[in-house]
Amino acid sequence: MNAQAPAPKIRRLRAAFALFAVGLTGIAALYMALPPVTELPRWAYVVNPALMLAVFVVAGTFIAPVCGLRSRIAERASGHAVSLLPPRAAFFALVGIAAGIFVGLADHATRTLWQDPHGLTPALTDNWRFASLTVGIFYGGIVEEITLRWGVMSLAVLLVWKAFGRNAPRPSAIQLWAGIAIAAVLFALGHLPALASSGAELTQALVFRTLFWNATLGLLFGALFARHDLEAAMLAHAGFHVGLLPASLLAAFV
Repeated sequence: MNAQAPAPKIRRLRAAFALFAVGLTGIAALYMALPPVTELPRWAYVVNPALMLAVFVVAGTFIAPVCGLRSRIAERASGHAVSLLPPRAAFFALVGIAAGIFVGLADHATRTLWQDPHGLTPALTDNWRFASLTVGIFYGGIVEEITLRWGVMSLAVLLVWKAFGRNAPRPSAIQLWAGIAIAAVLFALGHLPALASSGAELTQALVFRTLFWNATLGLLFGALFARHDLEAAMLAHAGFHVGLLPASLLAAFV
């Protein structure tokens, strides 16, 4: 695997503002989905995600192009005549939808192996809500991809490249995959705090299930980012959450 080369030169300030503005749609979706009655005002819950978005937008804007990693949003904001959607946008969305159906049904079929005795951790196909779809598409598909792929993965690729291939003009396929894997693991680990806050007993089976599915999806999204662009990963991630809807309907008959 090789990132597309050469990546068009981007104007960093414009690119950062554009990516942050797009990411704010996900922050807004998260804000609207929060319950109206909480211990803290709703805005307090989105401060940390918004700050992380800002930090990794800036980090990725400086690092990703150096590694040959692309974002059409960043390039368009920089004045390049590129479409905001990849040429095979429908295909990338369908890849995500297929992943959502497969993972959702597999998670449902294996729930007796990992679900806590009190059922505090639902399967991905349980309790489907429109709000969860909205958050999945806009927060997961946009904010998490900007943060974990554009920011964290780009940084991981750069560190591995400079540590093991500093004389090479571009990161190798192995170095790209190392960065993809690092970001995927961090993406998976990032889901554990929410799991712990649910009150569920963190059994080995439950932790393994959570890490396995999220790391696997992180590898998929990271590979699309490296091979194509950030928007391909966004479409697949958003498509994954769309795929959980038919998976939920099919699970009722399984």
